[in-house]
Amino acid sequence: MNMVQVYIKGQEDKELSSFLRYYPVRIKNIGMDAFFDRQVIYDFKDGRNHADVAKCVAKMLVKKFGRKVRSVVFSCVPASSQERNEARNKNFSELVCKFSGAINGFSHVKVVGERTAVHGTKVKKEERAKRLKENNNIEVDANFFKNKIVCIWDDVVTTGTSFCAYTAQLEQVGAHVTNGIFLGKTSYKYVQQ
Repeated sequence: MNMVQVYIKGQEDKELSSFLRYYPVRIKNIGMDAFFDRQVIYDFKDGRNHADVAKCVAKMLVKKFGRKVRSVVFSCVPASSQERNEARNKNFSELVCKFSGAINGFSHVKVVGERTAVHGTKVKKEERAKRLKENNNIEVDANFFKNKIVCIWDDVVTTGTSFCAYTAQLEQVGAHVTNGIFLGKTSYKYVQQ
């Protein structure tokens, strides 16, 4: 997979990259490569290809950190409820850490209650950020994350609001978030790969 560089305002100090471009369904004039990439993302969300994606992420972590990967915490941006978070991220996080040797941060993050999902909703970035802030139902183990190097994973990045909110929460307890890895980066203008 070719990597796509990701830019998120306010996160210039972090290395951000994505494996695929994600074209929403409303973008009609796309090639077979984009349909394939979209299906890979849908399969991931449904838990059908976690092992394949985990191998790619693990390879990237080892390439970036080398032997130091054993001191890096891998943490997924939590889903909107604990049930969804476990279904989407628990097994995946275990696989990435098994393949790479990174520290699994999954059990040190809890989703309390449920918040409105921010993906797939046509709302402005400011409204999305407001929803995340008002409905912050993520509890992190401050003692675990303090002074740790952290790599954050999310399946799809559009504006980066979820990534920024989660990064800020981890950094507030003393974590050092160095990079973000995404399966897909939302794109609206199709470019044949």
